[in-house]
Amino acid sequence: MEEQVAEWLYDGVMALREGDREQALNLLMQVIEADERHEQGWLWLSGAVDTPEDQETALLNVLDINPSNVHARRGIEWLESQK
Repeated sequence: MEEQVAEWLYDGVMALREGDREQALNLLMQVIEADERHEQGWLWLSGAVDTPEDQETALLNVLDINPSNVHARRGIEWLESQK
């Protein structure tokens, strides 16, 4: 199962980098559904969702898993600055 999750994460990241947000969202949601404590899955998912509220939820989940995650902290700060 871990191998499948890693593949979904990789493919999701690649789809996001290529601008295919719909495919990235589908793949990254599979990662999260398989492992709801997947830090990198939540972090990348924050870049694939459409709304600031969904971005914030994903980033807060990252911080719940790892309060030291610098990328999630910066993302939350950026979202706060946009309000």
